[in-house]
Amino acid sequence: MILSIGIDTVTISNVERFLRHPEYANEIFTEKEQKLAEEYGDVVDAYASSFAAKQAVKKVLDHFMDVDGLDLRRVEILKNKGIPYVKPDKEIQKVLDEKGVKNIMVTITSEGDNATAFVIAQQ
Repeated sequence: MILSIGIDTVTISNVERFLRHPEYANEIFTEKEQKLAEEYGDVVDAYASSFAAKQAVKKVLDHFMDVDGLDLRRVEILKNKGIPYVKPDKEIQKVLDEKGVKNIMVTITSEGDNATAFVIAQQ
């Protein structure tokens, strides 16, 4: 059963402009996420895709908790054999467990100057 969904699209060229400021990546992405992005062929696309996924997860979480001012580093977008997955921190995971969320699925795509992510929280 689907408990919540979230979708987000970001403009890749906007993310590219933000990345010109070194502190941007550190404020949004964990060290693991930064390492994954740097290993990917198109670094800017990787960051934009992860940012879209984080924003989509935030929309999912909005159904379960107050996300105003949420530090996006509390939700990691990682990959296992090239497949993205969501890894929330322990506190967020506890809230999800209390709300009956058993699985969070994410899919990410990019085309042209846009990166889009779709997230589903399932029971």
